[in-house]
Amino acid sequence: MSDLWAYAEEIGATGPITLPAAEIRHITTRRLRVGSDLVVFDGRGRVASARLVSITKRETVVEIEKIREVPRADSGFVLASAIPKGDRLSTMLQMLSQLGLETWQPLILEESTVRHLDPTEKRLQRILVESCKVARRAWTLDVRAPVHLALALGSATGPIYFGDREGRGGRIDSSASLLLIGPEAGFSETERRRLLEASAIPQSLAPHNLRIETAAVAGVVAHHLVRKN
Repeated sequence: MSDLWAYAEEIGATGPITLPAAEIRHITTRRLRVGSDLVVFDGRGRVASARLVSITKRETVVEIEKIREVPRADSGFVLASAIPKGDRLSTMLQMLSQLGLETWQPLILEESTVRHLDPTEKRLQRILVESCKVARRAWTLDVRAPVHLALALGSATGPIYFGDREGRGGRIDSSASLLLIGPEAGFSETERRRLLEASAIPQSLAPHNLRIETAAVAGVVAHHLVRKN
């Protein structure tokens, strides 16, 4: 089977389906020909082996041959962070998808530069789909609507950690339910006090100050290493 993954808005049953127009360039770049095998996914757990039936400048048709249902992972771990600016958001989401993060909770903090994000926005959804292709994951990263710190803390179901250069080092415990990452300026004194009152554990992710996306990736890796051992 080909290692190329292509997106379909819906995989209902075996048989021919037309892929979204955005997939044409993706498939032609890989020089697939009629009869070539590929994988089709819908970002909601349905993954299918398929065969390329036809491809033109306007339409791509594939034959769905076998469908499997992939259960959504449910570790209970959530990464909550300030929202990076511009293309840095795209970079972060791609890396978090590749690392297997299940849920990203955007935060609105006192020092936040970006305070608005629409999880349903088409460009963001496209980033998540493209990230799935690279990672070969059946489910897109769950991106929630932005919330303030208090609401994020109130949703935690287990141990809470937050990025802090002066905090403890090492791995993040596998039982952690929430890791919070602030903006480059850090959490405010009021926010830090609220974190400590919630029994959140300060966690050092590097010896130097980090950008949001770098800290987010470092935190997910620190947690992922524990889960793998």
